[in-house]
Amino acid sequence: MTVPDSVPAPADSPDVPAPRGVRAVDGNRAALALLLVQNVVSALLIGVNVPVGERVVRVGLNLPLGVSLLGAFAVVVLVGLTVFRGPLDALFRDVRWRTPPAWGVAVAAFVLAFLASRAFVLAFVTLFPETADSTPQFLSSGVDLWVLLLAAGVLVPVAEEVAFRGLMMRGHERAVGFGVAALTSSVAFAVAHGAPVSVVGILPLAYVLARVTQHTGSVWNAVIIHVLNNTVALGLGAFLAGRLPTDPAQATEMLSNPALKVPLAIGAALFGTVVLVVLHLWLTPKADPQERSAPGPWLSGAYVVVLLFGLSALLLTVPGVAEWLGTVRASLQGR
Repeated sequence: MTVPDSVPAPADSPDVPAPRGVRAVDGNRAALALLLVQNVVSALLIGVNVPVGERVVRVGLNLPLGVSLLGAFAVVVLVGLTVFRGPLDALFRDVRWRTPPAWGVAVAAFVLAFLASRAFVLAFVTLFPETADSTPQFLSSGVDLWVLLLAAGVLVPVAEEVAFRGLMMRGHERAVGFGVAALTSSVAFAVAHGAPVSVVGILPLAYVLARVTQHTGSVWNAVIIHVLNNTVALGLGAFLAGRLPTDPAQATEMLSNPALKVPLAIGAALFGTVVLVVLHLWLTPKADPQERSAPGPWLSGAYVVVLLFGLSALLLTVPGVAEWLGTVRASLQGR
């Protein structure tokens, strides 16, 4: 008896191999590779100061920021297509990649997530004004500004969404389900950005990226939100450059006012929390057969390294730790 062409063969048929989904360990490795390659390559292209004895040696090509990030993105893509070809192939076959975006949902979620993110940043900077100058500044000018908008505003977000909401979260969903996957991928993504202010602002945004992907069944909505967030932040940074006080003490003088400090911080934190709760209740996960389809551990050495990488960068940007390291380095050089 023959099977008509219009009737698909059963999934467990020996002639039809079962589709291989993304594994949690592959997602963790991909996220780690993205962080290492992106940071190392961009640092070498931009140039870094390396202390050698009593001298400081500049190592790198001293390229503009936008060009450096564009070069790092190209290397990330090359590594992804060679080292992680199998996991990427599984992702590109996944329904999450093939489902078109819901633009209305993405834009609405972006507006709310942007407000919540900045509210938490305001609360944190109000309580700890000394951390205001630890936020990385992505500023450029001239032609490189447009290159920076392309690289950091569009291309890097696509790569990060493929790594974190695509590979890492998908693997964690298959291992332990939607809830844990949203939290683990969000924490890893936020901590990987290093600076305390960045982590505070990115953590709620990352959670919204995870939930909107699960809610719509499309990773492209997370890409849209991520691109809008980075582009708006870069555009505002370029527009306000030179129009704001360059001294962090002047910029945070109002926030240090004892009469305003605690009420402002509490108000901002409450506002951000309410908005985040609304987003959580709205962006309920969509039923998906991939959830817990491969039960097992989601934690691996690569995930731990991602956290340690971010926590180390975070500690190095804390004012007290940075001053202590400078004192230790000076004492060692004095010997």
